Amino acid sequence: MSETIETTQDDLPRLRALIGELTDVTDRICATRQSGRLDEEALSDLVAAAARLFSDRMDRDPGTTLAVPPDRLNATQSVVLIKALMEVTDINLFDLAIWYRRVG
Repeated sequence: MSETIETTQDDLPRLRALIGELTDVTDRICATRQSGRLDEEALSDLVAAAARLFSDRMDRDPGTTLAVPPDRLNATQSVVLIKALMEVTDINLFDLAIWYRRVG
């Protein structure tokens, strides 16, 4: 038997509010170099949730783009995250090239 998950009317506004709060808190934690105090499980949950949300959105609207200003995310931060995601999902550069063409 599969469980049905329903979205409540408050889910999207609540998520928007959480994202705003998360951005502010993250800025303070990074500015004070305290990210090492966050446990890996919580950080992993956060990255997985963001990746799942973005992937789900892309499945429904392939025209979705990220409009992240350079002061919010730089190339080094992107590559560090990409490398970690590739390792955790066991994707090598050859696989990445194949997937890149497929979703691109």
